[in-house]
Formats: sequence, C-alpha cells, structure tokens
Amino acid sequence: MIPLARALYVSETSRCAESATYATELNDSWVIGSIPQGGYTLGQIIEACTRFQSETVHKDPIHVTAHFLRATNVGPAEVRVSVQKIGKNFTNLSADLTQAGLIRLTSHLIFGDLTPVSDGTSRSLAAPSPYARRLPLHNHPSAAVRDRMRHVWRFHSLLSWSIDHTILACNAMRSQTRAHTEIIGGGGAEWGAWCELNRTEDEIKPSSMPFFGDMFLNLPSLLPDSEPASHGTSDCWFPTVTMTVEFKARIPSSQDHASRTVGLYSESRFLTDPHGRHNAHVEVWTAPSAIGQGKLETGWRDKQYCIAVVDQMAVTVPMDLNHRQGSRNKVKTKL
Repeated sequence: MIPLARALYVSETSRCAESATYATELNDSWVIGSIPQGGYTLGQIIEACTRFQSETVHKDPIHVTAHFLRATNVGPAEVRVSVQKIGKNFTNLSADLTQAGLIRLTSHLIFGDLTPVSDGTSRSLAAPSPYARRLPLHNHPSAAVRDRMRHVWRFHSLLSWSIDHTILACNAMRSQTRAHTEIIGGGGAEWGAWCELNRTEDEIKPSSMPFFGDMFLNLPSLLPDSEPASHGTSDCWFPTVTMTVEFKARIPSSQDHASRTVGLYSESRFLTDPHGRHNAHVEVWTAPSAIGQGKLETGWRDKQYCIAVVDQMAVTVPMDLNHRQGSRNKVKTKL
C-alpha cells in the first residue's frame, strides 16, 4: 500500500517551450471497487501541471475544470500538458490523461500566485468579520472518534475519518420540519468529517485536493429509507462526470494546523434523472490537530481556513459496472 503523497507522482518524458509529457502510474492502493478514485486520478494531472509550472512566476494552481470521459484503470498513464495563454496574473493550461492511447480525463487549469497580500490592499473576508465563512464542523478533532468507511473503498489502511454526526442529525431534524411547514428553498442533505492520512510519512499537497474533495458520502447514501431514491445505494457506484477545484490558499505549514488531517464539509441539493445525477459541493478545510489528538483551545475555529472548494456532477450506477469496466480496461491496457 503506497501513501497518497507518493502515489501522486509524475516523471517528465519530453518537453518543449509550451508543452510537456509526463509518465505516471495509477496505483491500486487508491481504488474504489476496481477503478482508481476520480479525485486521485485528477490529482495526477495537477501534479504534472505543478511540475510544469515550477520554474515560472505562476506556481500555484488556482482553478481546475475536468471532464471524465472514460473510466481509468490501475496501471501506467500519461499526462500531456499544453500552454493556452500566459498573462500577467494567470497562466492557462490544458492537460489530458491518457491510457492505452485513449483520453480518459481532459482538463483546463489556471495557475497563479497564492502568496498572501501584506501591503494593506487585501480584498478578502476573514475572521473576525461576521461575513467570513467559518469552519462548518461542530467538534474539535481531539474529541473525534474514527468511523468506518464504505467497504468498496480499498484504502482503509491508508486513510481514516470521523464523521460529524451532529450534521447528520440536523438532516433528520430538517426532514421532520419539512413535513409540517411550507418549504422555501432547502432540500438535499449535508455531511462533514475530519479526514486523515494514516501514514506518518504521508502529507497533504495541492495535488491531493481533488482526492479529498471526492471523499464524501453521496446524496443517495444520505437519504433515509423512506425515500425510494435511497434503496440499493449500498451496492452502487457514484462515478464523477465533471469536477471543478478552486484553490483558496496554500497548504498550511504551522503548528496551528495538522499536516495529515483536513476538515470536509459537503452539501448536495439535487438528485435527478437520467442515471441518478446529483451534485456535490465540498469544502476542504485545515485541521487544528490529528484525530484524537491535540487539545481544545479558545479561538481554535477562527484559526482554520478553507484550502479548496470542489464541485462535481456524479451519477448513480450499479457497482457491477465498476468491476466490468475495470476488467475490460485491464485487457485493453495489456494489448
């Protein structure tokens, strides 16, 4: 089993002024069923583009838009990066991940500079402003208890989480309220957790943001048994069709933040035909300590900040399709 930071690795094979090609490997440590997790796969593209931009003034990923065209497979892959535009504040790149001669993911990326502004011209909302977004999880990680993950996620030994059960209880309370009052807006469900890389040698880095943004319980799984759309979801796969990642800040490196733990908060509002399409909006936050460690201190919540926001459209399909596509892709890769 390979830690996430090591599994997100690329090697440059060719390069010219405005393009480059990188070889990588989609590791079987980070699969759901038989298919590599979508956010992990997109992370390989971000890792390659970060390498491509490493000697420029625009070193930081700012925004990524990705379309998942085909299921990927465990094994070798290639990332091809091309420059679309270089401006004063941003560089625009396009990048494709290919396997067996087929484009599996296609993406557009914006790179820039996330260095905090220190000359008094900052245009940002932060505590103590009442308009600033605060960490949406209820409890400090020191009081958290680890929960089980879905059995089809094959990386149990490498990752753990503690679900915010207060958020789940609020979902249930809102459903009871909706039955007796006129509903304005509302709908959907929310979810949250502290999520942690287990290996001490592992670390959070920019290319792992889509992985964490893809670590949540999908809307069909959060619905009560009284909702027909919830039936059979334990045997379903929720493949990502599109994903966007906006990087809000650099990964922290201070004693106020954990190096292997993040806070996750998601909200999903819509579930529609065809194919049980549903949206997910996921916030990835810093954490003050590891799960079950640290101590509760006054003001700890205001010291945390959002690292990235991830949005996606996913569909609901039988898990058997996951295994069939994984097996089919293995045959094509060998050919």
